[in-house]
Amino acid sequence: MKPPPSIAWLVEALGEETTLQFIETCGGQRIMIPRGYKGSLLENLYGEDLAKIIVEKHAGQPWQVPLAKTWRVYMLARRGLSHNEIAARLGISWRQVTNLYGKRPDVDRRVGSS
Repeated sequence: MKPPPSIAWLVEALGEETTLQFIETCGGQRIMIPRGYKGSLLENLYGEDLAKIIVEKHAGQPWQVPLAKTWRVYMLARRGLSHNEIAARLGISWRQVTNLYGKRPDVDRRVGSS
């Protein structure tokens, strides 16, 4: 499953599971990325590997963590979750899950996403 460009670099560096966990925890939030990861809150909360890769890309800048809803729908469906279970987990309706499941997960839906 190819992720959207907004998170492809995370998936490539950390794998699908770690990326999914991070996106489910922080997706949609605007977080300030420190200039260095060692001893940072980012490292303390999410570990050295994740903190390092995010700092390499966004050091010293605010970053809005992508929601990647379509990718998440596909990832969770692949694990055997029903549309109802996915809807509850993502905080969206069953119909939205059904609509997202019909779209390509490797395409970002908002303009200017990265």
